[in-house]
Amino acid sequence: MRLELDREALAWSIGPREGRLPLADVTSVQLRFLPAKFAAPSFEMEIAGRDGTRLKAGSASRISLTGVRDQREDYAAFVRALHRALANTAARPRCRGGYAPFRFWMMVAAGLAALAGLLAVFGFAIWQQEWAFAMFLGALGAFVVWPTAEMIWRNRPVTYTPEALPRHLLPA
Repeated sequence: MRLELDREALAWSIGPREGRLPLADVTSVQLRFLPAKFAAPSFEMEIAGRDGTRLKAGSASRISLTGVRDQREDYAAFVRALHRALANTAARPRCRGGYAPFRFWMMVAAGLAALAGLLAVFGFAIWQQEWAFAMFLGALGAFVVWPTAEMIWRNRPVTYTPEALPRHLLPA
C-alpha cells in the first residue's frame, strides 16, 4: 500500500487499485498496537472514509516470508502529519485508539485467568520440587506474560482529538 498526503486529500494505491480520499470525508481514525510477530512490535492506523473506503497503514512492512522492514519513524511522522491535516479541516473524524471496550475487557479477563493458571501451576511445581519444570514455566512466563500485558495495556480504549495523539499508540 502506498499513501500520499496533500493539503486536501489522501491519495492511496494498493496494487492496481488507487484512489483519493478527501480529508473532509474521513469519518474515523483508529490507532492500535500490534505485538511482535517476527521482529519488533508494530503499530497500525485504520482510516475510514464516508464512501466506505478503509485504509490500513502500519509501522512495519513485510518484505519476504520472514523479513520485515521497520518503518516506525516514517509511520509516526505520517500519523502526526495526517492528524495535523485533519485538525485543519472542517470535518471532525472520530479518533479512537486501542480495542473496543468489550474486546479490551474480555482480553483483560482472559489474560488474568491465564496468568492465575500459570502461577498456580508454577506454585505447584515449586511445592513438588520440580525445579526443571518450574524453570521452564518461569522462562515461558517471561516470553509470554510481558508481551501479552504490553499488548493489553497499550490497546486500552481511548478517544482522542487530532491535536492530542495518544503517545502509547505511537512508536517512541
